Amino acid sequence: MADNSNYNLPNTTLHPFGVMKNSSSDVSRFTERDSLITPPPTIWTRFNVKFKFGKAILLGSGGLGIFTLMLIVLGTLGVFKNKRYRNEVGISIGKSKYKGDSRGSWANNDINGEGDGTYYDPGVGLTACGTSFTASDYVVAMNAFDFGESVNPNESPVCGACIIVTGPNGSQKAQVQDICPSTGCGRGSVDLTPAVFNNIGDFADGRIPISWKTC
Repeated sequence: MADNSNYNLPNTTLHPFGVMKNSSSDVSRFTERDSLITPPPTIWTRFNVKFKFGKAILLGSGGLGIFTLMLIVLGTLGVFKNKRYRNEVGISIGKSKYKGDSRGSWANNDINGEGDGTYYDPGVGLTACGTSFTASDYVVAMNAFDFGESVNPNESPVCGACIIVTGPNGSQKAQVQDICPSTGCGRGSVDLTPAVFNNIGDFADGRIPISWKTC
């Protein structure tokens, strides 16, 4: 038999990932792997550790910063000063600008008034009268005060009433088919479809002085 006493056997206690356990009783020499290098703390990690809701605060601050930057850019471009951009949403926004009033009654078909004229798109859903129209139809949304209260707005006597609206550029006949909320229309004001608004005013103005009366 060959004599292997002169050969150097490999050290079985070494392992590429650390020190292997030498025996069942020698546990102190065993490690699975050296721990990975921990990156140095940053201002963000220290902030997250210091505050209980650190991540939420950082995310909220980042979103607020982006929103603020967007407002600054839009303000620099003059978007907020442009009435056309402010009214592109297609709904009546803002407070009443012109003096509003109304008089008469729908029952006698002699009601008339004056106030703000704005425009909106009725095609987003059914009107207060339960009808469906588009931006190209000659219909209007009467202010809540002059529309009046009814148990069922669909059955209101105001629905379908014919009025003549007069603005800076002319007059247009239209039907009352909707209600304009008091947040956008004061007493005497009327929200018009683009088709009606285009014939009596300029879209760039957004909010114009109007008068109206029953046909």
